[in-house]
Amino acid sequence: MKAAIVLPLLLALGLGACATSTLATSGTALVAVGKEFVAVAQVYDQGCHATPATIPDAQCRAFRDFGLRFKATYPLAVAVWQAARDASDAAATKRAYDVISQLGAELGALALHGYDTFGGK
Repeated sequence: MKAAIVLPLLLALGLGACATSTLATSGTALVAVGKEFVAVAQVYDQGCHATPATIPDAQCRAFRDFGLRFKATYPLAVAVWQAARDASDAAATKRAYDVISQLGAELGALALHGYDTFGGK
């Protein structure tokens, strides 16, 4: 069971590392953050809804709060990034990318916390 949980978290951490690289011009990092969110959300969903729960309630609440913010912010930031890139507006592209990078960093921290919870210390 731990392997089924730890492997997606390790993948998410790897994707998070991509999000902080210089891949902003290709959009690869933006896609990586979206995939990371899906992978980490699946792990939290399983752990928070297990009987008994394998993820502490406070950690589940923290991820749920982040998830609501991510779902509202990420698609808008990606749309702004795409429009700015298409308009060759480097400053706006960077601002949108910075928002997504911050989401990726927060998500990486939540993934790491989940990894620690499942004995990956």
